[in-house]
Amino acid sequence: MTTKQPQSQAELSQHLQDHLGFLHASADAYDQGFDGEAKRLAVSVRVLVHDTNTSKSLLGQLGQKNIQFLDSACPVVQGNQNTHSGLVKTSLSLSMGVRYVAFLDDVPHGQNRTIDFDTWWNSTVFIDANGKKLSRKDLVLAVANQDGGAHVDPSLNQTYADLSRNNSLGWVFSDGKNTQQPMEGPERAAIRQIAHEFLKSLIPGYAKAPVYPPDGIIMGGIVVRQGADVTAARTENLIAQRKVGRNELCPCGSGKKFKRCCGAAV
Repeated sequence: MTTKQPQSQAELSQHLQDHLGFLHASADAYDQGFDGEAKRLAVSVRVLVHDTNTSKSLLGQLGQKNIQFLDSACPVVQGNQNTHSGLVKTSLSLSMGVRYVAFLDDVPHGQNRTIDFDTWWNSTVFIDANGKKLSRKDLVLAVANQDGGAHVDPSLNQTYADLSRNNSLGWVFSDGKNTQQPMEGPERAAIRQIAHEFLKSLIPGYAKAPVYPPDGIIMGGIVVRQGADVTAARTENLIAQRKVGRNELCPCGSGKKFKRCCGAAV
């Protein structure tokens, strides 16, 4: 039988500081354009908070899982006919293309709240076109355990695979050649936002604003409902970094001029 020596509180505290440093460094690298850092972000978050029958999280060992965690996610809207992306926005620009981005401190709904760990970990942050839901826990464990973080599995959880590989959110963009391309990477941008929430929860005063393309249009939290609310809902939570000209193509991707699409309700 192998003899084990318990780690001291000082050693556990040093592990915490190391992993907060990993989160800082990987978050900065992600923001500089290397979105593969989402894998390392997911591993550190898993080490810090995920408990199993055979292992205990680092925060659990330090007695710190009872803190309040920052919840920056857009709330799920009952009756929404659209897919739900609670932790990411869409950036559209000529210089950087179309991509999902973490909104960091630029929260679409204008407010943050703090919640207990279990609620934070298990709350729905994605609902795809088939009504399948994913939580922060689902995303972090899929990336860390299956999709290249600490391990590469030969197969993936289907709902996660649909989100990350099969465009289950259904968003597409035109490449200017009358063809449409699926948008990729919502899971990585969401992991980046989860890491941001975690850093703000653990480090008093931590803040970081996103850097959007200067020619960009930023959209997030779009809601579509049936009935009389449809017209108003088409522009709900639409956030633009610059004013969209009435004769420009609508940023929603419909192919219509803005004045004849979402701009008709403005």
